[in-house]
Amino acid sequence: MSLDAAELYRRYGDMVLARCRVLLGNEADARDAVQIVFLQVHRNRDAFRGDARPSTYLWRIATHTCLNGLRSKRRRPEDPVEDVTVYGDSMLDPVEVRDLLDRAIDGEDETTKLCVIYHFVDGMTHDEAGEMLGLGGAAVRKRIAGFRERARARLPADFMEAV
Repeated sequence: MSLDAAELYRRYGDMVLARCRVLLGNEADARDAVQIVFLQVHRNRDAFRGDARPSTYLWRIATHTCLNGLRSKRRRPEDPVEDVTVYGDSMLDPVEVRDLLDRAIDGEDETTKLCVIYHFVDGMTHDEAGEMLGLGGAAVRKRIAGFRERARARLPADFMEAV
């Protein structure tokens, strides 16, 4: 089954941009990521098997593209951002929050990473995240519980209290 990237962009471009904004927290980076997502769709248009809806397929590509972008940024930091996020008794800029999230999910398998992001970043229920991943809500809940245990060793205690 071949995908038409231009048609998918018309139908789902806003959804992909919103996803990228949430994960990257920066309009310019989000727009760059959208271009990468649809370029990948175009280049791999014949690889789509039709196992998932096109929107689900795009959601996953956008998530992976943004996570890869965050990893790259962590390796080569840019100018500091002035916005801050409050958790616990501390204030962090969005880059620090994304860095903490990246550290928290580092070493987790891809499915667990997606469970964590869908649940904590996107605010999905366990059942909703499971539907996106082809899992049951109980499986997502179990993956998140395991993630929390492993993340306690990698993150500051006050951050884990907020999760």
